Amino acid sequence: MANSVFAQRVDNGWEWFLKRNCSISPYQLAGIFLLLAIISLTIGVSFYVMGATLILPYCFLEILVLFLAFLYNAKHANDYEKLVIEPNIIRLINKNGDLENTTELNRSFSKLEQLADHRNLIMISQGAREVYFGNHIHINLRERLYREIRVKL
Repeated sequence: MANSVFAQRVDNGWEWFLKRNCSISPYQLAGIFLLLAIISLTIGVSFYVMGATLILPYCFLEILVLFLAFLYNAKHANDYEKLVIEPNIIRLINKNGDLENTTELNRSFSKLEQLADHRNLIMISQGAREVYFGNHIHINLRERLYREIRVKL
């Protein structure tokens, strides 16, 4: 199997790079956040002026929650998983938020499994060390990804 759907050929092996599907840029998301904040503040101030004083604190609470959701999205917008299979090494790099973990396993002693009880995630293990791959691909495509990795391994 020379061609691959998810992998690309690198110098001395294969590489799978899976990242989050973000269909909106951070600038567009910030613009939407500002628009929602302005609308909410306008409504809150309008009701405050008419005498409904408790509306404004809830307006600020709503903006705070929106801001926290924006920060969470911005923090995880660049999450990814990368699996590199070289002649002797399997390297898995996983970035989640600010944390980036790199795990290297000996290719000869590694075992590949697809876990039905963990949303069909792919587990690569070597002895007691276990790493999971496939979080950033749709669950319906994980079986195909598993077969592809198995062929290359």
